[in-house]
Amino acid sequence: MPELDQVTLLRRFEPILRFTQGERFSPYNVDDYVKKSSLWVKKPKFPPEELISETDLTLDKLGSKNLEGAKYVYYLQFISPVNLAEMAEFRLNELREALKKREFHPTRSRLSRVGYLARMVDAAYSLMLLLRGRVPGDAMAAAVITFNKMLVDNPCYQYYGRVIQQSGWIILQYWYFYPFNNWRSGFYGANDHEADWEMVNIYCYQDEQGEVKPSWVAYASHNYTGDDLRRHWDDPELEKSGEHPVVYVGGGSHASYYQRGEYLTELGLAFLQPLVKFKKRFDLLFGKDFEKKEDSEEGFGEQGQVFTIPFVDYALGDGLSIGHGCETSWEPPVVIGPADDWVLNFRGLWGYYAQDPFSGEDAPAGPRYNRDGTVRQAWFDPLGWAGMEKVLPPIDQPEMLIARKAGIQATINTLQAEIAQLQEVHYQRGFDLEAIRNLPHLQGEVDVLNRNLEKERQALADKRRQLTVEQTKLGAIKRYGAAVTDGRPPVLRAHIKHAHQPQVKKSLRFSHLAEIWAAISIGLMMIAVVVLIVFARSFLFYGLAGLVLALIIIESAFRRRLADLVQWIAILLAIGGFLILIFQFFWVIVLAGAMITGFYMIVSNLRELFARQ
Repeated sequence: MPELDQVTLLRRFEPILRFTQGERFSPYNVDDYVKKSSLWVKKPKFPPEELISETDLTLDKLGSKNLEGAKYVYYLQFISPVNLAEMAEFRLNELREALKKREFHPTRSRLSRVGYLARMVDAAYSLMLLLRGRVPGDAMAAAVITFNKMLVDNPCYQYYGRVIQQSGWIILQYWYFYPFNNWRSGFYGANDHEADWEMVNIYCYQDEQGEVKPSWVAYASHNYTGDDLRRHWDDPELEKSGEHPVVYVGGGSHASYYQRGEYLTELGLAFLQPLVKFKKRFDLLFGKDFEKKEDSEEGFGEQGQVFTIPFVDYALGDGLSIGHGCETSWEPPVVIGPADDWVLNFRGLWGYYAQDPFSGEDAPAGPRYNRDGTVRQAWFDPLGWAGMEKVLPPIDQPEMLIARKAGIQATINTLQAEIAQLQEVHYQRGFDLEAIRNLPHLQGEVDVLNRNLEKERQALADKRRQLTVEQTKLGAIKRYGAAVTDGRPPVLRAHIKHAHQPQVKKSLRFSHLAEIWAAISIGLMMIAVVVLIVFARSFLFYGLAGLVLALIIIESAFRRRLADLVQWIAILLAIGGFLILIFQFFWVIVLAGAMITGFYMIVSNLRELFARQ
């Protein structure tokens, strides 16, 4: 496809990005970023070494640099520590922004959205963050200062595009490069890191007249993969302005969402995965009704946050908007591909390498590569990345409909012939069996016939079951084909297992106190345990029991669940009393049960006897 056509297609459907107020970074060009960066390498057991300084590095040099060493980590470093004057100026500007109410303020603390166990895991994560590799504390401020200077010199909003033809689809890939991810320092999220690559895919096809038409879109987002990433072009959840899909960008994280709102994101720790799996199995066995109630009352995301760390992604869309009809517009797209040296050859990280064992604070690799140097699935398999490998382009559906109806009908015909043949064999064996069943000298043959009938009976049942399935499938395909022919929309959301749903804000009693309690509850609990151990060790059991009960009562009061708590306590007390009675009067209960059973059997058998007479 000629480059001019690629640019035209990319511009025709280019998404609109809506940011959250307080967002510091926007999609920018990589040329200026690289010129402000230096190239480093980290070799095992050696300190980092600068290869190309900030004043000498260019995009061409980055693409032509020969990277050696299988275990070497090559990375860019975007910013250097700021001096005191620059930091003071930055903090003063922050204060001015806050007075103008242009700074970000969360509507509700993230810890108040979850329970005690999740808060304890979060406390452990915070301690781990102090001990592991992380981006320096002043990095965000330095990045903001540097990026603002770059915007003054070259104010632009840039994206990088690809147009891929794969299996009848035309995939438009929009890559957005952000100089910094300040989710942790700017929006109370999980991590900070230099550089951030995000992506949106639009899946199109050509109709009979050669016109390119959109069919699906897929946004890259936290914790979502495959089918859950994509939405149909006609899905009401997908907001559009003309032919431009609207993307709500998470504050600092730059994850993409279909609707504005606050999204609770789970971060799981590897050593807690067995507990997470156990909870899921427990919920499947005992918690179905409770889960449905929670989903309907609070919205997706407030439940299940037990052994994971809660973080909120704020995609509010109340800040900067870029794209068609907005106050700011996109620069002409830069079309990228394997021919670009910087895309193909640089497998390193696009920002600071914090040596974080969890990789959360390490910069990402480029659009083509993962952090470990392997090629991203979104690059080489954009269909499979969004679960599109099984979705047929609409232009090919009529032909597939004819082929599938013919194929299933052939299968049905084959099954009917096989069933008729097996049924005839059954009739023959059954006829022979009835004829020789009572002949003593042919009992061996009778046994053989019975064994064969038993084997073939299951085969015949399986064939009939398969025939029923194929007949039902054929009817469904005919109805689906009729709907497609009549122009009726297909089922738009059947493929989605976990939808991107913003949280429904649940009211808390005394909300400000509840948020303060959520922030201090785990710390107070730890202090109380230490006090009990040091000053009241002889009453440790009773003290811990009282502490747990007090915590549960306080949390239930804030969440308006005291009635539920009282109900559960009553149920537990009743169960406990019942168990005590069984323990104290075990043999009396067993003997009484035996006597009652005996009387019941006598009465039941006599009733049957008198009924026959």
